Amino acid sequence: MNIASTDRSSFFARPIAWMVFLLLMLSNPAWADSPSLVDINVNTGGRYVTLDARLINGLNGKVREAIDSGVPITFTYTIELRKKGAVWGDRLVRSSKVAHTVQYDSLKKVYRFSAEGGHVERKVITHKKESYKELMETLSQVPIAPVYRLDPEELYYVRVRADLKSDELKFPSNYLFFFVPFNDFKTSWAQSSPIAIDTESTPVNEAMQAKPQEDEEDGNSEVLKHVIRSFNK
Repeated sequence: MNIASTDRSSFFARPIAWMVFLLLMLSNPAWADSPSLVDINVNTGGRYVTLDARLINGLNGKVREAIDSGVPITFTYTIELRKKGAVWGDRLVRSSKVAHTVQYDSLKKVYRFSAEGGHVERKVITHKKESYKELMETLSQVPIAPVYRLDPEELYYVRVRADLKSDELKFPSNYLFFFVPFNDFKTSWAQSSPIAIDTESTPVNEAMQAKPQEDEEDGNSEVLKHVIRSFNK
């Protein structure tokens, strides 16, 4: 038996085996479809700059299994408004966080959704899985900043990311994760195209000319808050 020939065959076979393994892993949807944010849209034609965005692949099978087990799940969206700069670089103008939480009520057979933070307060109760999924993964008209704070001569952009951290859960939720394991995630930043203030818009002109109210200066304007309670059967 030629031992040297056998060793050479094993030496070349191992890298090939690893390459096949990696290709199989990458072709597996569980590996390939990582959570990300898409459909980033920023509206600057009103009194406030608002953001629309959509998270994809955030609610995989394990996460939804945990939800159906009664575990509260929270997606935290971090939003930044930045001003583009040629010399000194981009500058952060304002940042905020919006938390989307869903928990299944096994007694009433409903999903309780809430959105809080970033001048958003929203509560929805639904019986439908697809409804809570859309609510968890959708940012719609989230107010970012009043337009009077922005310079019509400058360019801005908005970036957003989302994360899920199971280690922040308290007992007994963290205990339940032992039986329904899944991975935490933090998406990459998703960025809008450069935006400018729409000075032709009537609401923008009115906002620019109006004297800011004291509560708006503190970032606590009631105009920015919208409370929605809906019951979907």
